[in-house]
Amino acid sequence: MKKIMATMIAILLITILTACDVEDTHVANAAADNSTATQSPSRITTSVVYITFEEALLSSTDVVIAHYVGHRPFGENLIEFEFSVIDRVFGNAADTIFVYATNSYASIMGGVAASTYNQSALMFNRGTNYLLPLQRLEGAHLRTHEDGYLFIHNLIMNLDNPHLSTMYNEPLSLHSSEVSFESRSLADEAILTFVSEKTANNRPAREHIRSENMEDIINGSPHVFIVEINEPRRLVSQQVTRDWGETDIYHATVVRTLKGNLDAGLRVDVVFFADTVQTGEQHIVAVERIERGSTTFRFTSRNSLFRMDQLDEILEIIGY
Repeated sequence: MKKIMATMIAILLITILTACDVEDTHVANAAADNSTATQSPSRITTSVVYITFEEALLSSTDVVIAHYVGHRPFGENLIEFEFSVIDRVFGNAADTIFVYATNSYASIMGGVAASTYNQSALMFNRGTNYLLPLQRLEGAHLRTHEDGYLFIHNLIMNLDNPHLSTMYNEPLSLHSSEVSFESRSLADEAILTFVSEKTANNRPAREHIRSENMEDIINGSPHVFIVEINEPRRLVSQQVTRDWGETDIYHATVVRTLKGNLDAGLRVDVVFFADTVQTGEQHIVAVERIERGSTTFRFTSRNSLFRMDQLDEILEIIGY
């Protein structure tokens, strides 16, 4: 199950860092005062691997009890749902959170019921207690709200009326083998106990460094190295959508490692904010791998790009 969780998070990170290169969706027109997102979705643009309710819980980085506040279009292709957090079952969610859904259909690979579902067709009622297993949006390059999340295959538990809970936009009872959501006698306490026990050992979300202080950024980053910028792997002009962020990904060569264990001469890929570097330049970057073993690195903060004339100051922080 941990492998499933790691794989889902890795796919999520790669998809967002490349700014959804394979998506082709239309403008979302959700009205903020409606209780459900009803705008017409685009054609099928995404494939998702089927997982059960229990597997979805294991892939969550946060689980909250929350009240629906409203929703609105975000960028061209996303819907932003706002919730007020009443309690936290797992994780450290803020009092107000924002959950994002793409306005498109997803094709389910290996599903037991529906073969597709509309990712943004989520219905909520104000005043209802919802139990939401979520995946935290991680990464300094994101333009979404800092307290941003994703739904997990539209898994929504209605604590006031558990039999109305859904996943893949259909009854949750179709996807759960350990909890009888079809039973009208199912108590919210039983659901909370099960979910709490199931997620007790989940991996919490990794926060990017929000400080602008150089010392905090250098000390908080697993890797700091000098890179020479080579040819681009993918420029911002090649992004189909910029809803998640605007980035350039460059092939680069490690010139010198200041922190971490990378060998000089190693070829890596680094995700930069768009239009901030060019081929042939050398820069100092404070970064982390997007996943274990990957040679693609992302910034640990919004201020992880440093000039070469800042080298002495950085070396002093590291303790050279």
